[in-house]
Amino acid sequence: MKPFAPDDRAFTGLEAAMVFIAFIVVASVFAYVALGAGFFTTQKTEHTVYSAVQQVGSIVQIVEPIMVQASASGDSIRYIVIMLRVPQGTDIDVEQIVITVSTAEAMQTYRGANLWHPIGNDGQAPIFWTVQIPLYQADDPTIPADLVISQNQRFFVEMKSSEAVPCTAERRAPAGMKPDSWYDV
Repeated sequence: MKPFAPDDRAFTGLEAAMVFIAFIVVASVFAYVALGAGFFTTQKTEHTVYSAVQQVGSIVQIVEPIMVQASASGDSIRYIVIMLRVPQGTDIDVEQIVITVSTAEAMQTYRGANLWHPIGNDGQAPIFWTVQIPLYQADDPTIPADLVISQNQRFFVEMKSSEAVPCTAERRAPAGMKPDSWYDV
C-alpha cells in the first residue's frame, strides 16, 4: 500500500477555473461599460447630426451654370442670371436676400423681390428661383456707382439672408463677348 500523500492537482485546476471565470466577469463588466459609453456617444452624435441637418435645411444652392448677357457693345456684362434651388417645403422670403456682386476694384449690393422669379409654382412653395442682376453701367458709363465687369474679369456673387446659409460663386467673364449674347460661366 502506498503512503497517503496529498494530491493538489484537482485544486490547482479548480483555482485556475475560478481565476478564468473572474477574468470573464471583469471583461464582461468592462465590455458593458465600454458599450454603454459607445451607445451614449452614438446618441449624442446622432443628435448633433439631426440638429445640423435642420440648420443646413435652409441652404440655398446655386444651380449651374450661371448665365451672363453681354452689353450692347460686347465689352462688359449687362445681366447676371442665376438659378437657385431651395429645399422642398421651405418658403424663402426673397426680399430678405441681399446679393453682392464684386470684382477686385468695386462692389455693388442688390436687394428686392423684383429681381426674383419663381419657376414651377404649382400651388406649393417654389423649389427653383431665378434672379436677374442688372449691371446698368455696362450700357451707360455715365451712371455712377454701378459695377462694370469687363471681358475676362473675375467676379464674385454672394447671396445672404437671415433665414439661410450664405452662398457664394466665383466666376470669370467670357473673353471675346459679342454684343447682346448670352454665355454660360
